[in-house]
Amino acid sequence: MKRKPLPFSVNRNDARSLVDQVADGMRQAIVSGHWRVGDELPSTRELVPLLGVSHIVTRAALSRLAAEGYVLTRHGLHPMVRDRAAKQWRGHVVLVCPEGDDNYLQTILAGALRDGLLAADYLFTQISIRRAPDGRFDFSYLDAMLARSVDLAIVVYDHVESFRHLAARGIPFAALRDVPETPKGAVGITYLDLNMAAKAFAAACGAIGVQRVVQVRWDRHLCDVSNACRAAGIKVKTVNIPIDKAEGRLLNVKRGGFNAFSKLFADAKSHDPSTVYFTTDDYLAAGGLLAIADAGLDIPGDIRFATWANAGLGPFFKKELSRMEFDPAAAGATMASAAIAYLKTGIYPSGTSVGPKWIRGATL
Repeated sequence: MKRKPLPFSVNRNDARSLVDQVADGMRQAIVSGHWRVGDELPSTRELVPLLGVSHIVTRAALSRLAAEGYVLTRHGLHPMVRDRAAKQWRGHVVLVCPEGDDNYLQTILAGALRDGLLAADYLFTQISIRRAPDGRFDFSYLDAMLARSVDLAIVVYDHVESFRHLAARGIPFAALRDVPETPKGAVGITYLDLNMAAKAFAAACGAIGVQRVVQVRWDRHLCDVSNACRAAGIKVKTVNIPIDKAEGRLLNVKRGGFNAFSKLFADAKSHDPSTVYFTTDDYLAAGGLLAIADAGLDIPGDIRFATWANAGLGPFFKKELSRMEFDPAAAGATMASAAIAYLKTGIYPSGTSVGPKWIRGATL
């Protein structure tokens, strides 16, 4: 892009400092209309030979104009003249999500993250990375955002392709992931500890004489109580349910839960008071509870039941469910605080964990 020439120069005999002269000259060029809103300005590096000053001087001058609201400085891009009458955003954060807008946890978490950032005057954009017809991930929308100005990207879940794409573009990024290691090139992580309440669940089972837990799940990346239960001396059987997500994930997970529990309780020997049935997903639990009711069984009279749940979503039952309850709004607020800390200090507070808490209801 062709940029307009500088309408000023520095004077070594001027009583003002070099930073003052550069900042004053650029400010006057904007105010006078030489540079208009949306125009790109020379970078700090390009200004050095044009003005015959150091990089320290040009960087300080542009930082001053940015603080005054005249200029938008952008990572990896040229500074741009901004509209001082418009909202003055302190920075721009992009949330990168995998495909699947029907994810309740992701939706509520993103809303809380957005609210926290907007309240602190940081612009927020959410982007879903979807697969193109050829099977590859489509990063075109993300690239369109990166071409403007992004100060931090946050990737939800362990989306390795997004990690690599952002690292290759040189964009600072953090991750919310269920692996407690920072991805290569990331500034930090918030650890999504899906098993945070597993020990409390196992302790509650042990306290009432439970000898076996039947864990029903449809995805190996979900909560897993196996290690916690075995450490407490409780046997674990895991029932894995195949789900065809292409035909509608939520409906099929509920249907899968109904079919799995209908099969489990087809044999009267399954009704064992020393066994607890645990579902690792709230939609799976909804189908399972329907199957239990359809079989004419009482909870906890005939069987004991517990589940993973998202605060505000359920699943709902006539009795309070014993559950590992995750609060996605609280997790989003935690991530907003971490993002703001990074944008202010350059340091992302890694080591922070978010996860469910154990709630002993009436079904255990």
